[in-house]
Amino acid sequence: MTNVRAFKSDIMNRPDLEDFSFNTLSVMKRGELTRLFSEVVNAVWDCDSFKSSGRGGIIFDFIKDFWEKLKLIIMRVILEFHRNGKLVKGLNCTFIALILKVDEYPQGL
Repeated sequence: MTNVRAFKSDIMNRPDLEDFSFNTLSVMKRGELTRLFSEVVNAVWDCDSFKSSGRGGIIFDFIKDFWEKLKLIIMRVILEFHRNGKLVKGLNCTFIALILKVDEYPQGL
């Protein structure tokens, strides 16, 4: 049996953040961050709800309906592109499932 006491300490030294100075954004920079988000929102809502970004793409009505769940993902992709000029790897990946057509089900199903 292991000694549980070996993993406990009576003295707790916790780091203190009072002496640290953190960089902060200016009011103007904070405004730029929210401007980018509002431009994305406006662009989504300006699109026709029944149009998609391409063949087999998601229609904008879906994006608008589920905006609260999708907005963080969409903004993360846009900010990543804005930061390094590259789209997230796998953004345009698709899985296709082929479903065979059969005239009859096998016996027993």
